[in-house]
Amino acid sequence: MRYRIFVLAALLLPAAAPSPLAQSPAAANLRLEGDWVRIDPDGAGSFDGLGASIPPAQLLPGVSAGAGRGGRGRGGRGGPPAAQPTGPNPEGVPYIVVAQPCSGGVGGRSNGALLVNPDSGGVHVIEHKDEVIFAGERGGVRHFYLDGRAHPTPWTPTPAGHSVGRYEGNTLVVETIGFMPGGVPGGGVRTPETTLVERFEVAPDGKRLTITYTWNDPKIYQKPHVYRYYFERAPTVNSGGAAVSYALEEWCDAGDPVEKQSIVPPKQIIK
Repeated sequence: MRYRIFVLAALLLPAAAPSPLAQSPAAANLRLEGDWVRIDPDGAGSFDGLGASIPPAQLLPGVSAGAGRGGRGRGGRGGPPAAQPTGPNPEGVPYIVVAQPCSGGVGGRSNGALLVNPDSGGVHVIEHKDEVIFAGERGGVRHFYLDGRAHPTPWTPTPAGHSVGRYEGNTLVVETIGFMPGGVPGGGVRTPETTLVERFEVAPDGKRLTITYTWNDPKIYQKPHVYRYYFERAPTVNSGGAAVSYALEEWCDAGDPVEKQSIVPPKQIIK
């Protein structure tokens, strides 16, 4: 009798599988979770070059192109970078890269606005069966809800909108609506009615991430506006016996003489 009960239980196991809403992330080597940094796979050589490589948006007649290029390395810091000298700085004179402190609002960290099109700052992903958290090195968080919820109605537009997602195999697909009006990389435009679909795809070796952006709005675009950003897993360093990513170090305070600067040129020795 005990043997029959065991066989019956084994046959019933498939019926206890999770519901479609309890989505599971990919296998360990393909998981999106972890730290990532944006890269320049085509050798553009600068973030302006990266922005220029984005295909131009095909806008409907009468629609003005947006200012968003998406190519700047540290955009959205609360203000433009300080003016740089035309020649190299002398020994010990740092290059200043932040002109003013980070702040909220469209140009700052609020609502994860910097993470709609990440710049050179590191990003961190945490996967859970009901939600994926997308966080930035310099603040801001986006929430991708996987629990089957619909976009809320009504919704007050925000810099990063409202996002729901699902897994298609190993790919995380995220749909976002409810943006504040603004520009889109490639000269595109967005309004609260514009829809963004992002596909987060990890390469088979687990080391490369591609995010494909598709902006849809029949009142703005002749056809969907599509472009891609590429990332690599952030290198790790040993800290107290644990491997930690170097990428997620908070900085952006222009009031701090150290945080507002980039490299400090060392003494040059010519042999």
